[in-house]
Amino acid sequence: MPRLNHFRTGSRGQLHPVAMLLLLLIVISGFAMRVWQINFDQGIGSHPDERSTSCFYATQIALPQSWDEFWDPQRSPLNPLWDRNTQQSRSFTYGHYPLYLGVAMGQVMHWLAPTAERLGASDATVSLMARADGACDALAVAGRLTIALHDTVTIVLLFLLGFRIFGTGAGLIAAAFYAFTAQAIQLSHFFAMDPASTTYTVLAVLGGVMMFQERSLRAALITAIGAGLAISSKFSALPVLAVPVTAAILVVWQEQLRSRAEKRAVDARAQLYAL
Repeated sequence: MPRLNHFRTGSRGQLHPVAMLLLLLIVISGFAMRVWQINFDQGIGSHPDERSTSCFYATQIALPQSWDEFWDPQRSPLNPLWDRNTQQSRSFTYGHYPLYLGVAMGQVMHWLAPTAERLGASDATVSLMARADGACDALAVAGRLTIALHDTVTIVLLFLLGFRIFGTGAGLIAAAFYAFTAQAIQLSHFFAMDPASTTYTVLAVLGGVMMFQERSLRAALITAIGAGLAISSKFSALPVLAVPVTAAILVVWQEQLRSRAEKRAVDARAQLYAL
């Protein structure tokens, strides 16, 4: 029986069809478990942090009516740190980015409610989707779906990370382990920011590995975007900034070793890329 690493590429230099099929099955299974019974509490709001996010913050997020309103933190409806009704500051201890995505998902669900009704969805489902643009129980479900999608992307990113470092087999094992991890599945059933922060942290690490392997602008942009979104999802992800710094140091160190081994001057492009 051939090893999984033999399925690295197909005839066109792409991932072997067998490995692609296995990855697809893993991703579909992982996504299915993350959205299964996503409205399990029927609006009770059993998670206190989720209840706070969906009922007290998400319900007040909206697009500004003008650029002046956008730039004014006391008028902008995008600012969860200021209550526009009472004109008082308030504490929102989680990242803003997943909050905005959850509200946007609620709008999408609201727009799709008539389509769902025409397709024969249940009255309860249509009602939930129709209320997802403002009702906190429906916004919680929209946020959960957003988080479940993020965590599904994490499965793919872990495959890519394992594939980059160790090959196809390692990538598939990493993806499968995470896809069926109980805690990851549990956290995907709440409008909480940790899974989203995890997604972008893994993206930043993948970009850091690509920086070391490729020395490309694409890799630098990937790790920068990943690090920025990880921190904007949860501030405790701040140590992820060590990833691009470490990758840059490794690029310079690798170039110095190569120059010594080849008895040539150090390529200044390595230092420039690291900067």
